[in-house]
Amino acid sequence: MMTLRQITLIALVLVTASCRPLSLYMVEPSGPPEYKLGWEDGCDTGLAAQGGMVAKAAYGFKKRPEYIDSSLYNTAWNEGFTYCRFSLDPVDKSQWFN
Repeated sequence: MMTLRQITLIALVLVTASCRPLSLYMVEPSGPPEYKLGWEDGCDTGLAAQGGMVAKAAYGFKKRPEYIDSSLYNTAWNEGFTYCRFSLDPVDKSQWFN
């Protein structure tokens, strides 16, 4: 049976693994709510695409079907995806996504 210490450690690892890198918390897209939502969904998908197994489980693919015809949402999604996927290249991704 697992001890409280082991359960706490596992919970801490899972919570930390699902957090975005600090540099991405500084980026706040400007625009209407639909644009911001598209950017956030694209960013999460980009992190999942670039990261390892933990990132894929934490972020996954996010694209809302109710906005399929929205050019604003889709533009923001593409920008968020590209920015977050490639913004991690200069740093060591292993600390977040392995």
